[in-house]
Amino acid sequence: MTKIFVAPADGTQDQKDLERSVANPVERKLVIANFSDATYPELIDIERRGRGFYAWGLPAGSDNVEKWFQMGVGDFVLISYKGAYRHYAKVLGRYNNARAARAVWGGEDEDGARELMFFLTEPVLISLELSELNDYLPAEYDEFVQIDHETVDRVEADFRTIERFFRRRLLNTGAGGPMLDMSGIIQITEREQTRLHAFDPENSKDGRARVVEAVTRRRGHPTLRQNLLAAYERQCAVTGFNATDTLEVTYIIPFRGKYTHHPSNGILLRADLHTLFDLGKIAVDTRTMTIILADDLRDSSYRILAGRPLRYPKEESQRPSTEGLDLHRRLVGL
Repeated sequence: MTKIFVAPADGTQDQKDLERSVANPVERKLVIANFSDATYPELIDIERRGRGFYAWGLPAGSDNVEKWFQMGVGDFVLISYKGAYRHYAKVLGRYNNARAARAVWGGEDEDGARELMFFLTEPVLISLELSELNDYLPAEYDEFVQIDHETVDRVEADFRTIERFFRRRLLNTGAGGPMLDMSGIIQITEREQTRLHAFDPENSKDGRARVVEAVTRRRGHPTLRQNLLAAYERQCAVTGFNATDTLEVTYIIPFRGKYTHHPSNGILLRADLHTLFDLGKIAVDTRTMTIILADDLRDSSYRILAGRPLRYPKEESQRPSTEGLDLHRRLVGL
């Protein structure tokens, strides 16, 4: 059973420790040097899956030991402080290692060391008041807690999965987009580009060249685009919009081996709908071949698209793969 843990971090030392291992990854050599050689393959896998070493830990009190022992790979962890949820991640592994804890977070006090360590996926920075989820989760936290099984069961009954609950109630509101879809990736990328000053005019190519390159890439593989323009009679598959310059190849599954650039892996969409599809805000119900909208679009101008039939080519070999559309829908949680 998937579990949910919440770690409050309101103390001054907690804030310093968050900066060392949650807001930023732990230095690789610091981790490797303080674990045994036997754990090396596991650590390399954790580093790969987590996009670096991100970690949190607990002092080894009896209550913490019991909760920490219940943690498993894939469980969810929320870190809160100042009355709000601030970080969201999943567990990748747990280790009882006082030496590594002191190396990561410092301090010589054995009783206060975060020796009950757990590694995390790269945390998503969020900001959502605790009260926003108190219809399911507690409104305040004084210590590290595991959310009770009855609450988890209720969440799963209402949302089908824990991840779907967090995508809808936490990430869409608190982080600008769901974890593990393009919104989350874009958020991380924008944060990294800001840190690296990637948009500094002094360090960038000629602006016009960059625009041309971006538009060309966004339109899709040139041969595939021409094929889809003909197959869809130069009209958006959802709206029927026929301004050719706005129509783009939308890949159903971005990386599908040799089938990536096959017509069955593409739909011709207007540029804004292409973006919404990639962000997981729209999907296709293949039982009816109609459009499904994310909840936050239902109160927007795009609400008129809900339930609209997807137009597809007359020639069967040019039609979008229902298998791919179903996979896309599952991945984005619609």
